[in-house]
Amino acid sequence: MRWSALVASLVVLTSVPPAAGLVDPAAAQTPVQHLPLGDRNLPETRTVTQVAPGVTWTRIKRGSTEDPREHWTVEVALLREEQAARELAGRLTAKGFAPLVTRVDDRPQDLPSRQPWGWRVRVGSLADADAAARLVKDLRAAGFKPARTYFTGEDDRAHSGPWVVDVLRVAADQRKRVQARQSLDHVPGGETLADMVHRTHAVAGINGSYGSDEEDGTFGDVAGLSVLHGELISEAVRGRSALVLPSDRNRKPSVQQLDTTMRLRAGDGAQRALDGLNRAPGVIRSCGGPAAEVPTARPRHDWLCTDTDDIIQYTGFFDGPIHKGDGTAVVLGRDGKVLEVRNRREGTVPRGDTVLAGIGSGAQWLRDHARKGSKLTVTTDIVNQDHKSLPATAGRGADVVSGGPTLLRNGRIVVPADAEGFNYPEDPSFFDYFATHRHPRTLAGITADGSLLFVTVDGRRPGWSEGVSFNESAAVLKSLGAVDAVNLDGGGSTAMVVDGKLVNRPSDSTGPRQVANALIIR
Repeated sequence: MRWSALVASLVVLTSVPPAAGLVDPAAAQTPVQHLPLGDRNLPETRTVTQVAPGVTWTRIKRGSTEDPREHWTVEVALLREEQAARELAGRLTAKGFAPLVTRVDDRPQDLPSRQPWGWRVRVGSLADADAAARLVKDLRAAGFKPARTYFTGEDDRAHSGPWVVDVLRVAADQRKRVQARQSLDHVPGGETLADMVHRTHAVAGINGSYGSDEEDGTFGDVAGLSVLHGELISEAVRGRSALVLPSDRNRKPSVQQLDTTMRLRAGDGAQRALDGLNRAPGVIRSCGGPAAEVPTARPRHDWLCTDTDDIIQYTGFFDGPIHKGDGTAVVLGRDGKVLEVRNRREGTVPRGDTVLAGIGSGAQWLRDHARKGSKLTVTTDIVNQDHKSLPATAGRGADVVSGGPTLLRNGRIVVPADAEGFNYPEDPSFFDYFATHRHPRTLAGITADGSLLFVTVDGRRPGWSEGVSFNESAAVLKSLGAVDAVNLDGGGSTAMVVDGKLVNRPSDSTGPRQVANALIIR
């Protein structure tokens, strides 16, 4: 019999501690605090369900569905300079619209300044999304290019909500139940979280890392670092945060900013960087790779950077034909011997072997130094900011799920959004929209005793749940007892499954998305 068939549940107010014996004893050690969302006196209820030994699921509902202050509006632009915003407002007024210009002060925590972040220009106070969509058409017909429609409840400011927050808590002595898993157990491809939890016979799970899509040519590839039971599957976006689940029971989980170093060494002594793993050569989702990239080598979230001189390794984790095109492909045996040299990038990865695929100068390097019958050595390492190797600090069978940015460090709210690529220097609206506005979020936290918290917050659903900003995400995790925490992939990907059922409400009208990987609880 599955343990989840024996669940016990309890509905509590945040001012009342859970009754003894109905929830996991370790969870009851953490004092219940109201969520730091909206006005302090908002109503809040919690339903606590024991899912498995040492594993609890808590559903938190906070706030009210009625707030006459909130409405739909259209954001025309967020501009760096006040004069430019005022000029835009003047043009809107001349066309018969009634714009509102407001100063925006929220900025990346790691870019402190007393200067405003920008100036927002909005039009309209509307009853629903359909009216906002009609206003967008009117603005376009008048020659303007509105950025997006907004429900003002998604602005990061105090109001009445509502919010729906789901929390999976795994006690420290049960954390070996938690595993990182790739969709379909290979790249490319994807599956919904519910399908993945069912396939792996797990009792619960949440979605994991940011992923790539068809535009990148590698649907389901993790956009950043991925390590599954010690095997490196995808290279890091330099300096991005990740949740590390050690293989050593004596080591606590951690949130670290990690990088990968990967090298090729030919039998004739020639050396070169290996640029990536299990992805299309030349296309790097979120940038921040080991080599020069265009337009930037720094992390830049959801941006497609390019590198015309890539060398990519397809490991046994890659299933199907490699990405076709000009260049060179080299088949390596397990001992590093060059078994085959292909004059184009084509074919599959033979069982037990790997394939190196190069373009530009990368292809030329392979032609010059990877001759059939010769040896070619591939070395990879994962290092933290102290340049210490991950296997030395987490064990060789560790799982790593990348995300970003960091939210908590040693109990303090620390959100390095600029360093981790969530700010476009030329466009202040990206950080404002992605980080300071409320969206669905998936979060992972670690308590002082090493217990794990996996949290989803529904969003983009007025009347059900407004979502949270980066700073609100950090505050929520801190109130739940986390001391270290990281943001994972959110938006339409946010999903939690408990006992085979999707328990949250994904924001996409089409339903749950397929995801790249997940954190599951066995």
